[in-house]
Amino acid sequence: MNLRTVCFAAMLAAAACSPAPETDTTAVPAVGDGAAAKRLPLPDCGEVEATELGAEGVKHPDCRLMLPDQSGLAIEARYSAAEDDSTEVKIQVVQPGDATIQEIVERMGATMGGPSVEDFDKDGKADIRVPLETYTANTTWALWRQMDSNRFVRVGEPTGVSLVKTESGYIAVQGRGSAADYYVEFHKLEGDALVPVATVNLAVQTEGEKVIGVDCTLADDGGLAALGKTPEELRVSFCAEPTVDGLIKDFTAKP
Repeated sequence: MNLRTVCFAAMLAAAACSPAPETDTTAVPAVGDGAAAKRLPLPDCGEVEATELGAEGVKHPDCRLMLPDQSGLAIEARYSAAEDDSTEVKIQVVQPGDATIQEIVERMGATMGGPSVEDFDKDGKADIRVPLETYTANTTWALWRQMDSNRFVRVGEPTGVSLVKTESGYIAVQGRGSAADYYVEFHKLEGDALVPVATVNLAVQTEGEKVIGVDCTLADDGGLAALGKTPEELRVSFCAEPTVDGLIKDFTAKP
């Protein structure tokens, strides 16, 4: 939008005003390069709740979160309606002094959740998890991983109930297919992406209302060949992963 040039001859010999450039969200300045700005105070994201408006969708309150690491960074989430009935969330990454160093934009569908911060890969740096859609049991998230530069990189869109970093080095996504079917997807974090390895499927066996066992099977998502084991060795190994074995024990412990 063009701005009119305003000249005050009595005060200035010559002055020209030009429009400020639009923000380029693809070019992320290094920490310390952002310009500080006054901001209205926002409530903590952990202390606010979204409101279900029926046919009008979900109303998400703007909010702010401090990252629970040594970076000193915070995120500020602001929402607006998008033209396709989804919700656009703009997340500004700010440093002490309120300088914006990165802006993240996502589209959210039917979900009551809001952005959260956690160190999902256990590298000592907090990451950002943005819910995109919530289904009956599972949620699809956009995962933004914090790099050493404090820049966040989008690494994937897993769908499930929870994320677990395993002792064996995988990012495991636990999810639910139905009341009697569960899954655990195993991913390797390679560079800027979550790379699928395999999926464990759990089928709960019952007699009446009593659980009598759990079938554990393994599906290759493209990463099993590199492990150099037989199919049965791989099945036994992945079914014994704590994030899987814990689910099996929970099911079989039910009366």
